[in-house]
Amino acid sequence: MSQDRPNILCIVTDQMRADHMSCAGHPVVRTPNLDRLAASGVRFARAYVNNPLCMPSRATMFTGMTPRGHKVRTNGVELDERRAVMPETLRRAGWRTHAVGKLHLKTMGLPRGVDPESVDPAAWPESSALWRKGLIRRLPLPYYGLETVDFAPGHGPGISGDYLNWLREIHGDAEKLMRPENAREKPSGVEGCWKMALPAELHHSRWVADRTIDFLKTARQEAQPFFCWTSFPDPHHPYCPPYPYCDAYAPADIPLPARRKGELDDLAPFFREVFEKGIQLSGRSAGRPTNLADHEIREILALTFGMISQIDDNVGRILDALDELGLREDTLVVFLADHADMMGDHWLLNKGPFHFEGLLRVPFIWSWPGHIAQGQTTDALASVLDFVPTLHKLTGIPIDEARRTEVVETSAELPPVPGRSLAGLLDGSCDAVQDSVIVENDEDYLGTQLRTLVTADAKLTLYTGKPWGELFDLTRDPNELRNLWDDPGASRLKTEMTERLLYRLAETDSVLPRRQSHA
Repeated sequence: MSQDRPNILCIVTDQMRADHMSCAGHPVVRTPNLDRLAASGVRFARAYVNNPLCMPSRATMFTGMTPRGHKVRTNGVELDERRAVMPETLRRAGWRTHAVGKLHLKTMGLPRGVDPESVDPAAWPESSALWRKGLIRRLPLPYYGLETVDFAPGHGPGISGDYLNWLREIHGDAEKLMRPENAREKPSGVEGCWKMALPAELHHSRWVADRTIDFLKTARQEAQPFFCWTSFPDPHHPYCPPYPYCDAYAPADIPLPARRKGELDDLAPFFREVFEKGIQLSGRSAGRPTNLADHEIREILALTFGMISQIDDNVGRILDALDELGLREDTLVVFLADHADMMGDHWLLNKGPFHFEGLLRVPFIWSWPGHIAQGQTTDALASVLDFVPTLHKLTGIPIDEARRTEVVETSAELPPVPGRSLAGLLDGSCDAVQDSVIVENDEDYLGTQLRTLVTADAKLTLYTGKPWGELFDLTRDPNELRNLWDDPGASRLKTEMTERLLYRLAETDSVLPRRQSHA
């Protein structure tokens, strides 16, 4: 294997926070295998998503573009198949491409009120409803550059795809054990919380690891390098890990999240509406407030930690397989998440137009023994936008040439790549590659457009056309409990951050179509 043509294994989780790892200093959650991965590589302590929702963030992972660039502005918007995507670039350059688990490049749901029997399955290839009814049996291949896929969309008892087909074929009606009415013990009544009765060896987290290991065994026999996208649907809500993970953490041992009484009065009005009434947001149903008692928050956290420990065990199995197959030194392993979760911070749950650290910061670990630094943690700013250009740098594929070839052939736009390669941070040759990252979020449920700039010591969030906003001094107030937006003493910082945000937005804009002629 050539040093500039490594195997690439991307391990992705759904809705996992950067601080929910013991290597990140969490006092309760235990992640020995993620710690082991971090010890063999570089962990980015300040890595951000560029949009805090699944589909926009995953589209950025695949394209290297901002949501403005790839146009997946929110959940429910599909990634245009004409877009240049990283797996296709690798496939054309000679990599064998495969995915296991969740993709979410097209919608998992159908429009409200639409009968699954009435639609063309080819137009809804990731629809859980169609998969569960047997109207779809496989994804069309190649799929966004992936030559083969072991598919598992959905969460909790809503899981489907190849995983559900396997479970039904091999284990009969075991899927009923995923449902809350069949839980190991009577649920407490906390929203989305129960102890799943399905045995852990039949759970989708185990299946994702098993299928990944099967692929590694097959790929080891081939002469070409491989790219494998291993995507766990957890630790996403509902919070329902199987035994023993459902009992791994006692709620009484869980510290309460970062919040203070009265802070909602200093934020945009919709924050209090979410807390007191519940409004339609991505990740939560209308009418369900986030005003939960402390014991409810602790139960949610305890079960989430159980899901993380289950993933950690299965990541360990994958890493062991790499070692046993003799693939570890030739394989670049990246661990990341598509976004995080509020988990009770600032009185909020799940995801939405909440540009707080708890939702925006994600795990980001790069490991390639013998080729990049080992056992290093960096506070340098990074984002998911940097994922694709870093892969290009480490594989030696010229990014401009690769994207031009793909895009011209599909008659799509030819935008610049706005992210930064993190290679210099991985080999220790530099201390930073950028002084800020941007986050953008168009939330059509509320009609809001958010643009956020994060720097080493501050964060600014603007709401287009609204008088409110957020400004935090991350050095003095790392938990973001004091909004300085209306503080006269912070006016200079507010002006400076606004100017920097405008510059960064212009710098990362990518709407220029290909020129057909001079005029």
